[in-house]
Amino acid sequence: MTKHFHKTAGLVFPAIILTVVLTGGVKAQNFDFDRLQDRIRDYTVILKVQVEVSFGTQTNEHEERLLGTIVTDDGLVVFDGGFLSEESPFVPTSSFSFRTTPRKIEVSTLDEEKFSAEYVGVDRYTGLGFAQITGAERQFQPVEFVPVDEFEVGRWFAVFMLLPEFVEPPLTADIGMISNLVTAPEEFPLTVGFNSLEFASVLFDEQLNAVGMLGELTDPTRQGSDGGGLMESFGRMELPLLGVITAERLEVLIADPPRRGVVDRSWLGITMQALTPDIADFLGIGSPGGIIVNEVIPGSPADACGLVVGDVIYAVDNQPVGVDRDEELVIFQRQISTMGVGTTVELEVVRPTDDRLDSLRLPAVLKAAPLAASDAEEYEFEPFELTVRNMVFSDFLNYNVEQNTLEGVVVSGLKPGGLANVSGLRPADIVQRVNDQVISSVDDFSRYMTSLEEMKPTEVIFFVWRFGQTMFVNVKTDWP
Repeated sequence: MTKHFHKTAGLVFPAIILTVVLTGGVKAQNFDFDRLQDRIRDYTVILKVQVEVSFGTQTNEHEERLLGTIVTDDGLVVFDGGFLSEESPFVPTSSFSFRTTPRKIEVSTLDEEKFSAEYVGVDRYTGLGFAQITGAERQFQPVEFVPVDEFEVGRWFAVFMLLPEFVEPPLTADIGMISNLVTAPEEFPLTVGFNSLEFASVLFDEQLNAVGMLGELTDPTRQGSDGGGLMESFGRMELPLLGVITAERLEVLIADPPRRGVVDRSWLGITMQALTPDIADFLGIGSPGGIIVNEVIPGSPADACGLVVGDVIYAVDNQPVGVDRDEELVIFQRQISTMGVGTTVELEVVRPTDDRLDSLRLPAVLKAAPLAASDAEEYEFEPFELTVRNMVFSDFLNYNVEQNTLEGVVVSGLKPGGLANVSGLRPADIVQRVNDQVISSVDDFSRYMTSLEEMKPTEVIFFVWRFGQTMFVNVKTDWP
């Protein structure tokens, strides 16, 4: 492999001629990085993101430096947002979670023009983050993605990677090729030659067309607190499975980017377990897998379509479910969550009765999933160094109480040593009343706390619900 490096206008561009032996012969690769340089200058940017990381009463801040790409003429920027993923993308069961919150974003062009930007959101399935440039008095020249009709094994692509801040120039180039065309758990062209530091970099073909972005295929059965699954790895060697986020998929995300606090996933409204081979044999169900319904949420699509506890879903829209162990439940959850709000799906169901198995076809209209804890509206009351949020579905599920039987706001943030913290408030407390004011929402709380700030009483009494017990917490004030 021979590389000739050219330093031009603050970038490092290797003019690469690479010869490899492939099945069927020898093929030479030649990417014109000098010409590509002119194209990427318009839409390639560097982001500095000030991030607050919090869990319980622990909070710290740090800065992330990332390569970004402008994708619309008004300044929408795509970047690697995996570090901002907050929790599982599926029906959340965490009422208090680890969170990363962007506090400030600065965007710099390769010509060192600087802009401020606002965080938009992260796509939970690709891990791509979105930020919107603000205050710019001009339009931008965005990248134009060109769809590929068919990816082929052995096809080569080029990317650019951001180098550490102490290195000048800031970018370097790399090449890789398609190594496999994966069909399950999703269609995904795998690549070799790239590395995870190049995630969210634009992929260019030999004609210098932008054909997608570098992404990662993750094992859905291993996804946990990492919403995008981007920190998952393959096997003991932790080898990331990198590949192509296609132009078609990117166009959908760019047209309607994920927004924090806005639910973009659908749900069925059940709790479940896998139809294992042992259970299938016991029930006499000749299916290689399925979903056993353990609970139907009142008012959910499952409730409306007639699903009952004990039903076994073995196919959706004529496609077998094939889930035969609990670790694979997340595959079914992801399938449902990505079908879209308002979509009608046909569930093929076996319903065990005392002496027979009934086969049913139940059409279900999917609804928007309940808000996750990270999506709920929040309010920070700085004098007490306290943050609260509205209650969400997972709170009722976690506390094993029926919806609408418990009202208040959840303590979602406490600064160590702050008034609320030293007075005895704890993460996940549900504040139901402050003094004589009943609190049922963030709006109630913010209005009343604003009025208290004007009155400046010497103490404030919080009435809280804490894991099934109620108590009073007396906050001795120290108004500024």
